[in-house]
Amino acid sequence: MVLERIAKIIPEVRNPVRRLSFNERLKWTVIVLGLYFFMSNIPLYGLSAAAVDQFQSFRAILAGNFGSIITLGIGPIVTASIIIQLLAGSDLLPLDTNTPEGKKKYESLERVAVIAVTFFEASIYVFMGGLPPQDPTFTAQLILVAQLVVGTFLLILMDQVSSRWGFMSGISLFIAAGVSEQIVTGIFNPLPNPQNPSVPAGRFFAAISYISQGDPGSALAIFIPVLFTIGIFLLTVYTSGIKVEIPLAFARVRGAITRWPLSLFYTSNIPVIFTAALIANFELWSRFLANRGLAFFGQFDATGRAVGGLALYFLPPRDLINYLLFSPIEFFTGIFSGGIYLQLVLRAVVYTFAMVAGSVMFARFWVYTSNMDSRAVAKQIQQGGFGIPGFRRDPRILTKVLDRYIPYLADLGAVAVGILAALADFTNALSRGTGILLSVMIIYQLYETIMQQYAMDMNPGVRKFLKGD
Repeated sequence: MVLERIAKIIPEVRNPVRRLSFNERLKWTVIVLGLYFFMSNIPLYGLSAAAVDQFQSFRAILAGNFGSIITLGIGPIVTASIIIQLLAGSDLLPLDTNTPEGKKKYESLERVAVIAVTFFEASIYVFMGGLPPQDPTFTAQLILVAQLVVGTFLLILMDQVSSRWGFMSGISLFIAAGVSEQIVTGIFNPLPNPQNPSVPAGRFFAAISYISQGDPGSALAIFIPVLFTIGIFLLTVYTSGIKVEIPLAFARVRGAITRWPLSLFYTSNIPVIFTAALIANFELWSRFLANRGLAFFGQFDATGRAVGGLALYFLPPRDLINYLLFSPIEFFTGIFSGGIYLQLVLRAVVYTFAMVAGSVMFARFWVYTSNMDSRAVAKQIQQGGFGIPGFRRDPRILTKVLDRYIPYLADLGAVAVGILAALADFTNALSRGTGILLSVMIIYQLYETIMQQYAMDMNPGVRKFLKGD
């Protein structure tokens, strides 16, 4: 197969041949994280100073720093995964990912797709004017495209290093790192605010400045997004701990009982990442078509913000909760009189529906393409020597029992995480709400993974600190 031959040419990070200790995985995770921040500060050579970040609202999810060689972020990686999943889920790619051969072919196709999407998105960004060069020549544009391709390819390799040698996938690591940086700088940045140099840019120092000036109202208003951020954090941690536990009995030891936990967020944060990336790609195509006179899919102002067309309704109204809390009478009166308030409600409904529908769709695809369906889990349970008390140790029986939980948890969890992501985006928090939600889920799952698999490898002091003893 031609694509498999191409995939063999693409460099790939090998898997470790032995179990890695906690310290080894920590070392590689820190190295990848350091390289990510280093690359995010390497500017694109030849980029015009007048370039405007037209995808700023998606920057936290795409995990790319505008103007750097990783401007595209994880966008091409996620987009390629979406394409392959849709093709595999619709049987246009007859691949059985439950077999080693099928899984290898799937990964090969995904690598080729990532490279192809990287070239495509880099070209679209540059040639449609999203990243204009200082010298408006074809050669200068090709140089920008080449830098974007190299930067994204390095991210691909770093993603593989983090997934195979670190604690988590690079995609999750980069999202958490980017959002955490936004939150920390948004709260504690002591430098002057570019829009108002008389107060610091960080909300903590700005609130102190307003209080010292005898203006507690402004201090509270500027600190409200911090409270929203804390609220999203606490709500996400609470819902991440909701689980269904299936009792298992060890066949070789009578009376040995354990439990197989199935989280409410069964497919983790993957559905939301894919849905957000799909919406970002829709906006990318809307801009491309708008530049060619087709404004139905989107109309954009000079800063690149959607102001009309379908793209506007896929942009979350980030100040919706503020209106509900601080001017509810004006808000509800404005809904019945039409105008901007009615438009905010319509945008909220459309955006929430898109997040939920997209999350459910990708959750179902992810369950079957990542061996998380009932049949695959039943096989894992049987291979571990376990069975469900009261049932025969037959994979078909186990599959039927798991079918009572896994499909419903996948759908329910996708609906829950879609609604949470949408509501978080309406709060005007320090970063995009979806990004905060994803980061909290990533950090919480990292904590659970470390405590379950690497607790015995840790330094006793570190283990005691993480356990909260």
